[in-house]
Amino acid sequence: MYWIVPLLLACMLLSAGCLTASEPPAGAGVVPVTPADPVPIFAGRATYFGLIGDETPQIRTNYSMGYVVIPPGNATSLHRLIGTTELVYVIAGAAEIRCDNETVTAREGETVLLPECVLQSIASVGDTDLCYLTVIQPPFAAAIEISGDELDVLSVMTDDAPIVVADPRDGIEWDLESGVAVYTLANPALMNETEIPIDYSLAYAELLPGGYLGYDGIRGSSDLLYVIEGEIEVATPDGETVRVPAVSAAYVLPDQVKETRNAAESTTKLLSFIDPAWTPEKTVLFE
Repeated sequence: MYWIVPLLLACMLLSAGCLTASEPPAGAGVVPVTPADPVPIFAGRATYFGLIGDETPQIRTNYSMGYVVIPPGNATSLHRLIGTTELVYVIAGAAEIRCDNETVTAREGETVLLPECVLQSIASVGDTDLCYLTVIQPPFAAAIEISGDELDVLSVMTDDAPIVVADPRDGIEWDLESGVAVYTLANPALMNETEIPIDYSLAYAELLPGGYLGYDGIRGSSDLLYVIEGEIEVATPDGETVRVPAVSAAYVLPDQVKETRNAAESTTKLLSFIDPAWTPEKTVLFE
């Protein structure tokens, strides 16, 4: 098991290597994303709310995403995802996650990345419902999930350990000018000390009341902003505005310039999934 030290992304966005321009180009490209209707999974022991996947054919990503709720004392059945990794970000409750012969416990704000093909199960071990985001890359398809009697006929041996990311709020540093703190949780392009088997990157952000991220664009990568708590407003230079409440998201197309503001009276917490992974030279800042 590896622990990854969060990286402060806010400073990177203001560092050398980012380009600036006097005026942002106009254009639309922000798609609101709301959870789909609930679907029982694993014989009703869990409930799945789709966010990115078959529910959103208009959105093209290299991953699928959903919101899962598991009541206390329940667990997903043992299964393998062939050729596919799964990232779990715990929103609430406590998860006991089996990964082959290793078991880890993750709580609110923690992330666990499960390598492909591992024998896995996720149990709700707290006193309240376990709620988490699941991100699967390549996108989930029924054919990749092996469970039940199929596990006996599939001979797969893995020795990969789960990657566990500590709570990003420990030791947070604020950018007092714009009221925003951003930390990288997983980035295969920047975190060379550990092999991270995904192509996208994940960052965590907190926006104080009035906090904002100024106009920027990401060359060649989409940005999905998922609101954990609070509300944001995503605006483009041509006047397009999308308000995103908690448990919803905004999908920003590659190269689309946008500004992100806290639209709540309290601190807003969100996740940013950039696909393919973010690097400093991809970001273009606009004054």
